[in-house]
Amino acid sequence: MNNVVQAPAPLRAHRPTLTLPSPPVTVDDLHTTTYGNARVEILDGLCVARPWPTPLRARVTDRLRALLSESATSGAQVFTGLQVELSPRCLVVPDVAVVAVGDPQRRRIAETPFAVLEVADTSTRRYDRTLKLDLYREFRIPVCWLVDPDAATIEAFELVGSGYVPAGVVRGDEELTVTRPFPVTVTPAALIDPPED
Repeated sequence: MNNVVQAPAPLRAHRPTLTLPSPPVTVDDLHTTTYGNARVEILDGLCVARPWPTPLRARVTDRLRALLSESATSGAQVFTGLQVELSPRCLVVPDVAVVAVGDPQRRRIAETPFAVLEVADTSTRRYDRTLKLDLYREFRIPVCWLVDPDAATIEAFELVGSGYVPAGVVRGDEELTVTRPFPVTVTPAALIDPPED
């Protein structure tokens, strides 16, 4: 009979410690808080510590950034991990953000991005699709994509009036071609396929 050995859980002392201010939290409060390299967002004064991406999600995010950077028109830059201050009580970190040209070393902006892209995994899918999509609509970000590597889908939305309307939904080997924030064509399968050895 085979024995199954389970690895012991890490000691609590080895887990990272994150101390955040009590809600409601402002962006200024976050400046005075030590949170190391944690991915922290503020939604209407509530702090959310987001998990670090899985390897698949990180690969898809990197490929999206590279593809969009190659296609970007003059006046646009593509970032990953950029903090976007939507208001004094809202700070988000989209997986990919397309913004106006500025300091390439900046880590935070207060102006509205041209587009934001969220790459989902099981721990972020509902959060991206509900709370963050609603915030992006409320703060009038013109373009938002929801990319789901597990389902091999991309949903693109464009702001029309006061709401988002679908600009395209593709799966697997289907091509998504959009003109905003600039012309680009992307295929979910090409983002997801494992790297060649």
